[in-house]
Amino acid sequence: MLGKYVGQMVELVYMDRVGQITQRQIRINSMRGGVIRASDGMEGVPRTFLEQNILAWRPVTDRNRKGELKYAERL
Repeated sequence: MLGKYVGQMVELVYMDRVGQITQRQIRINSMRGGVIRASDGMEGVPRTFLEQNILAWRPVTDRNRKGELKYAERL
């Protein structure tokens, strides 16, 4: 699913192990066995996500002239 986006920024909606839902921008570092290792988009903090807990995602394609992120599709 997200394997082709390794090394790129994506925005995702994720449900953690206690059921809390968050929306994040991450840079995918690696994927193996349903585990995604990534860096949080703004702080660069390393994070781990389970692919099965991703509710929605979209690639971040670029920044416009105002510095705002542009997306390939809507969530």
